[in-house]
Amino acid sequence: MDKLKIEGPIVQVAIDVLNIDDALKIAEAAVRAGVDWLEVGTPLVTFAGVSSIGALAAAFPAKPVLADYKMMDGVRKYVAETAKQSGRIATICSVASDASIREAIRAGNDTGIDIIVDLYAHPNVVERAKQLEEMGVDSVYIHWGADQRNEVKDHDPLTHLADVIASVSIPVGVGTFSVSDGVRAMELGADIVVIGVPLIQAQDVEGALREYVVKSKAEYRK
Repeated sequence: MDKLKIEGPIVQVAIDVLNIDDALKIAEAAVRAGVDWLEVGTPLVTFAGVSSIGALAAAFPAKPVLADYKMMDGVRKYVAETAKQSGRIATICSVASDASIREAIRAGNDTGIDIIVDLYAHPNVVERAKQLEEMGVDSVYIHWGADQRNEVKDHDPLTHLADVIASVSIPVGVGTFSVSDGVRAMELGADIVVIGVPLIQAQDVEGALREYVVKSKAEYRK
């Protein structure tokens, strides 16, 4: 299997639920709304297992499925299983050891899985992004996490986005929490915008995601 050619604008839906049935319902709404990538969120792969990757890949074969393991150690088996389940992308944490990141890259090259590094919790995301590009990762994501957001509600999740984009030539993604976040991220030059909660909890998930897709993509590198 060949790696994806990551080219923006890409909208990724983070399916952060705990069971496959709920995940499939959200994925169906997301596909109808025009979302590009389906993310098996960390809660889903943890609670429902790696079969959740295969379930989404089988149900929506035209959409790349991302396994958001946020790997830390012993990474090759996760990358290999992503390929076995017909996923296309796997994530590793930027605070993992360089040894683990190098092994994830090797495993990705061996299996055709793209490796995205989540910059979550790193003390210097710009410098780490530069290092990761030199190591050979396929993309980096800026991520202000759920617990961080609960503690610091007024923090801008796009902090550091412009600086990271200016510092690397690989595609840059960012986690967002609203349509306005997605619009600003694409205006700043993000190649990939990620949205999950709260839109996947909306009464009309398809409508909420469609608004996000249309408005965000309309601002891509204007």
